[in-house]
Amino acid sequence: MLTVKGVRKTIESRIVLENVHFALPPGSVAGLIGRNGAGKTTLLKTMAGILDPDLGTVEYGGTAVHMNPEVKRSIVFVPDTPEAFYGYTPKESAYLYSMIYPDFDADFFGSTMKRFGLPLTRKVRQFSKGMRMLFNISLGLATRAKVVLLDEPTNGIDPIAKKQVLTLLMEAAEEGVTLVISSHLLDELERITDTVLLMKDGSIEQSLSLDTSTGSVLKRQLVFKGQAPDEWLSRSDVHVLEHIGRVYTVLIQTDQGTEALNTLTAADPLLNESLPVKLEDLFLWKLGGQTDAE
Repeated sequence: MLTVKGVRKTIESRIVLENVHFALPPGSVAGLIGRNGAGKTTLLKTMAGILDPDLGTVEYGGTAVHMNPEVKRSIVFVPDTPEAFYGYTPKESAYLYSMIYPDFDADFFGSTMKRFGLPLTRKVRQFSKGMRMLFNISLGLATRAKVVLLDEPTNGIDPIAKKQVLTLLMEAAEEGVTLVISSHLLDELERITDTVLLMKDGSIEQSLSLDTSTGSVLKRQLVFKGQAPDEWLSRSDVHVLEHIGRVYTVLIQTDQGTEALNTLTAADPLLNESLPVKLEDLFLWKLGGQTDAE
C-alpha cells in the first residue's frame, strides 16, 4: 500500500503542496490530473523521496519513505524527459540504475529496448522525443520497483510510440505494479486508469473511482415534467454540464450522501438516462477556474 498522509511542501517560501492525503493499493493505476501549477510534479517527486516534505509522510508498506532510504528502492520517478541521461548510452544508463536498484532487470531492459528497436550504444541525446520516452519508461520499469510515478509519459510523442508506451505500462500493471500517471491527455487516462486524483492548488481535491457502476460521481441526461427544478439543479452536489431545450446533462456527486439522487428519483423525470462519466467532465467541474501557470 502506498499512502500519502498530510504532506506539505514549501519551495522558495511558496506553499506548493498542502495537506495531501490519499492511499493506493498494489496494482492500482491512478491518473493525477490538475491545472498547470497545481503541484503535480512536486507531488510525484515528494512521493519518490527526491524532495522531503515539510510536514506529513509518504509511506510504502507502512514504512516512511523519507526516513528509510532503502524504501526508496521500491519507488521510481520517471520524468517527462530523461535529461540526466543525455550524455550516456542506454547501456551505460542501465548500469548506473543497477547500482541504485538491486532488483534491476537487465534482461527485461535489453529485450524491451530490442522490442522497440532502440539502440543500446547510441547517446540518449541523439534519440527522438518518442525514442527517449520509450527508453525512459523501459529504464524505470526495469528497476522492478513496486511503485512507478510517471510525469507526462506520452506528451508530444507520435501515435505509434504512444501506443507502445501505454502497452508497456499496462503490462506492468497486470504484474501488480502500482502506477501513478500525471497527464493532461484525459482521453488516454480514461482508458487505462481505475482511479483519478484531482489536484487543485496543491491539494487533492478529490479521489474518484472511474468505475461508473460504483463511482462517486454519476452522469445523467434528464428531461423534467413541466418546469425544471431550479433548486435541485443549483445544489452543490449537482453540476449542469449542458442544457439544450428541456434536456439537461448533469453530474451528481454521491460520495457525501445520496440525497440529490433520491430527490431526483422522487421527482420522476420523463427521461433519466445514465451516461458514462468522462474525465473531462470531472476536470471542468472540479478544477475549473483560474490558476497560476507553472
